[in-house]
Amino acid sequence: MYRLIDVAEIRMGATLRGRDATRSNQSGSCHFVRIGDISQDGGLLTDKLTRIEPNDPVNEDLFLRAGDVLFPNRGTRTTALAYNLDLPHTIAGAQFFILRPNAALVLPEYLAWTLRSEKAARYFDERRKGTYIKIIQRSDLAEMQIPVPPLNVQQKIAETAGLAVRERILTERLASLKWKHTKSLLSRAANDHSETNPKEPSK
Repeated sequence: MYRLIDVAEIRMGATLRGRDATRSNQSGSCHFVRIGDISQDGGLLTDKLTRIEPNDPVNEDLFLRAGDVLFPNRGTRTTALAYNLDLPHTIAGAQFFILRPNAALVLPEYLAWTLRSEKAARYFDERRKGTYIKIIQRSDLAEMQIPVPPLNVQQKIAETAGLAVRERILTERLASLKWKHTKSLLSRAANDHSETNPKEPSK
């Protein structure tokens, strides 16, 4: 077992100053990842990230790189995204921890999967602080113990987990389509076999 801090660099997302710093701006120079953009399964819910125009210059080192892992540090959801988009000038706000894994020890997809696991959820549930907004502290994330199998095993785990998520999504989609089809058939049957209202007798 390793402490997370031993296998990945941990940094805060960008602090964007000003009330309108994260307001959508179609001509903005930066793409912006929001917590709501990430699903519980660690996928991006949109293929078009919001564009923004920060009020202050953004340090080059704060732009996301392929292989970064995004972990929300507030709220009650435990999820994580292995970032792999080829978008220039993409940033995540201070509501995220950005983890940069040691490539010799851990794969981004495996690390994200570990952070989404039930064991991780229990760990963070016990350590979230705050009354109105629950927050994970950096020290608690850093000290989290994670198993680190060989890289080839990590790859197989991450691939299998990804296939399981895809299977679940497709199964849910198929069930929804079947239900819609059944409702349509039932409605048609009801209409086809309904009796025509008899005409009122002439007076």
